[in-house]
Amino acid sequence: MIKKCLVLFLVCMMVLSSVVACSQNQDSATASGNNSLGESTETQEVLKEDLTVAISADIASLDPQGHNDTKSELVTNVLFNRLFRLNQDFGIDPDLAEEWSQPSPTEWVIKIKEGVKFHDGSEMKASDVKFSFERSKEMPKVQHVLAEMDTIEVVDDYTVKITTKTAFAPFLYTLAHAGASIIPEAYVNAGGNFDDPIGTGPYKFVSWASGDKIVVEKFDGYFDENNMGHMKKITFRVIPEGTSRTIALETGEVDLVQELETIDMPKVEEAQNLSVYTTESTRVDFFAVNNEKPPFDNKLVRQALNYAIDKQAIMIVAINGAGAEAKSVLAPSMLGYKGSDYSYDPEKAKALLAEAGFENGFEMTIWASGDERKRIAEVIQANLLEVGITASIEMYEWATYIDLLMKGEEESLIIGWSSNPDPDQTLTPLYHSSNIGGFNFSRINDSKIDELIETARVEMDLDKRIAMYNEFHEYIMDEAPIVPLFVKFNVVGANAALKDVELSPQGLFNLEKIHY
Repeated sequence: MIKKCLVLFLVCMMVLSSVVACSQNQDSATASGNNSLGESTETQEVLKEDLTVAISADIASLDPQGHNDTKSELVTNVLFNRLFRLNQDFGIDPDLAEEWSQPSPTEWVIKIKEGVKFHDGSEMKASDVKFSFERSKEMPKVQHVLAEMDTIEVVDDYTVKITTKTAFAPFLYTLAHAGASIIPEAYVNAGGNFDDPIGTGPYKFVSWASGDKIVVEKFDGYFDENNMGHMKKITFRVIPEGTSRTIALETGEVDLVQELETIDMPKVEEAQNLSVYTTESTRVDFFAVNNEKPPFDNKLVRQALNYAIDKQAIMIVAINGAGAEAKSVLAPSMLGYKGSDYSYDPEKAKALLAEAGFENGFEMTIWASGDERKRIAEVIQANLLEVGITASIEMYEWATYIDLLMKGEEESLIIGWSSNPDPDQTLTPLYHSSNIGGFNFSRINDSKIDELIETARVEMDLDKRIAMYNEFHEYIMDEAPIVPLFVKFNVVGANAALKDVELSPQGLFNLEKIHY
């Protein structure tokens, strides 16, 4: 009884406002605020030409192939292009690609646009595409992206031919991934290490003060006149504490907050000069255990954790209820999703722990990064204590956190994963054994999981592919390498005078389109 009260006390103490009922538009982001966008701009004598965006942590890298996180991607997206890009409906649009064809199930011929300039004035050629893709396959954080590419050859200055190892259904989606960004071969061969990156994007790099800010400026030589940047300069301010980000928005220090604290949504919505934008998300936040380390190499222990953790309490404490309970390793909107039957049941968790030989529990450590995940960790800590498990919490700075996780030294961790709508872009990096040491954070090594992933990714018949992913969900949730927590709504706060703020399900936005 005392332990149950501890959980309830923790929830009550950490929640400062009632659960926010977010009005969602299924097809596009919605904005709310007392002023229309037009009303705010009418009072401005001079339109602002600089944009300041608050981000919750410093980026990991300016090398588009040296990171795989959305914070870094928000910045590198404006510096680099890919052959294809995701639109706001998660469809595929050409970016640097001009034309493409598929002569056979394993062959792709892609013609790139002519006259595209890198920020140093040199022209992008097919040789840069070949170099970029071959380099991507060697970079630890993105090597999974083009893993199915067998060869790439230069046909002429503006054409490449790519051969995949097998037929690969989501291939064009992989070419829209940040890890498939096109970088200048000459820059890298001359020793460029991306401290001063050169890309083809609508903005070019100015400066990066680690832990403080990143500054980019408009690239007047950008190839796409329809998507030229509107703002002369964009500054990304690193503001780790959520309330501080909201205050900075209220005082006008920043124009956009990428991750608005859900507890601050009512206050921002009520402000005359501010707006809130929300979309449903494909991101699943989860609690993973290291399947290589005892006692987490025991499936019964992992299943017990899925019953021990109160997801509803976590959503209230961490995101003020602005999300949906996660029932599997993918969001419900993803192809082939199938939810599990796990529910919050401490007694069931205790029974499974006893069956596994841990009736007296054990001690463990939870790793996390950031305010929100610290709150998640504290609820999990209280939940686990209720079933006899004593957990301590260790917090890390974001870039350090990712590097440490890839080394596999943690016992457990809290993280989230956003992806495009094809399941393979989530399942292969997170659960295939080939990515242990990469983004397979749970370090699950299961031949059947590998087989199910490999079979589904080459199946071109949609109905058969859906059935394969249904089977995958059933199997992986029985193995329980992770505890899915919630699918969070993307929530962005903005100056109400800003126009064309469009959110993708990944929580990213096209910064080149935003303007006053």
